[in-house]
Amino acid sequence: MRVGSTLLLKNGKCFQSYNWKFFRPLGSVQIALDTLNEYECDEVAIIRPARNDDSLNLFSQDLDILKRSKTMTPISFGGGIRSLAQLNLLESLPIERLIFSSSFIENNSGFIYQASRIFGKQAIQCLLPVKIIEHDTYIYLSNKAEFVGLEKIDFALINELANEVILYDTRNDGYHDCFDETIINKVCFPKHKLIISGGVGKSTIEWARRQGIASVLIDNKVLHREYSIRGFKHGN
Repeated sequence: MRVGSTLLLKNGKCFQSYNWKFFRPLGSVQIALDTLNEYECDEVAIIRPARNDDSLNLFSQDLDILKRSKTMTPISFGGGIRSLAQLNLLESLPIERLIFSSSFIENNSGFIYQASRIFGKQAIQCLLPVKIIEHDTYIYLSNKAEFVGLEKIDFALINELANEVILYDTRNDGYHDCFDETIINKVCFPKHKLIISGGVGKSTIEWARRQGIASVLIDNKVLHREYSIRGFKHGN
């Protein structure tokens, strides 16, 4: 099982989020990547928390930051990728995987097929920001800045077109070792395709290994806490 981290990229800087809405600045992308390299991080998912006020200009500015960044760690990137023009801009970046959210939630299969043809199906990941309220499950639709019910999700489409699925626990985002393990029972995906994030800690990682989950992404709070991903991976 892979152990990685998320980096939220907003206005050219990295941020720690809490509950998917409050942001704490962490510094530059390069400093964050350097720290994660030292932590023996298996992968980094760089996610732009794009809302309905996103633009191609803001997207391009964030890409310029990534172009100047250097790391040996495999990178996944997503957030606000919604047009062919953006896909063309991404071809020049050293990115192994692309993360799509709104396009999957809104069943925009044509656009995902385009991305697959350009980058390969193995590069396509689906991000589902999940919130469980009492017994109901909701998914965050970022381009409309609202949560929608699970009935809006075409699980068959995601299973067909996404190589892996990131389940992001938005309620526990930014907190330690409290990922809601019931989330994986709310969705219809094979466990070997699942990546989990949001409130991940040591006990969550041990549970994920037993479940056969592909990867865990630890909140980027590791950048300002005393423990490291190395400790998570090796049980220190």
